[in-house]
Amino acid sequence: MNERVERLREESIRAVPAVSGERARLLTAFHRSEELERHSVPVRRALAFRYLLDRQTIHVGDDELIVGERGPAPKATPTYPELCCHTLEDLDVLPVRGRTPFAVDVETRTLYAESVIPFWEGQSLRDRVFATMSAPWRAAFDAGVFTEFMGAACAGARGPRQQDLPVRNRRPCRGNRGVARTDRDVERSGEDGQA
Repeated sequence: MNERVERLREESIRAVPAVSGERARLLTAFHRSEELERHSVPVRRALAFRYLLDRQTIHVGDDELIVGERGPAPKATPTYPELCCHTLEDLDVLPVRGRTPFAVDVETRTLYAESVIPFWEGQSLRDRVFATMSAPWRAAFDAGVFTEFMGAACAGARGPRQQDLPVRNRRPCRGNRGVARTDRDVERSGEDGQA
């Protein structure tokens, strides 16, 4: 490994994963514009993308031949409040969680408390989807039967474990993207029960 690559490797290893509030700040400022109402949703999204491209910090480190980071610095991770806005409790947990903690500085926490959360509360895609769900769906979600990230893990990863289900209700997991299914699900879909 040459000296330049060794130095870049060490910089990467020493960089601390952190939450960057830059994208959330920019997107919130953009969406506060009253003139957006005259545009369709697809045009608003395109304009938001353009706004971000025009204003986001682009990190180019010394001696890098391949450049680009998700955020304004190495291992600085942007947030997406239009999809799911972090709460202050989330920002408290991120730095102390066991796997892949993310540092959250005072400036980012203040930005969220004073600007991002008040603006996006009830407007994020997650909030709008949850507002349309039925009471039984919410009860199942609140009980931990599934999460909005269910596609990332085999059945039972967050809800009932397969071995805890009655034998007749168990279905094999398809790779890492399986979904727990019951005989009732198969009957409704008209499938033969093969997973």
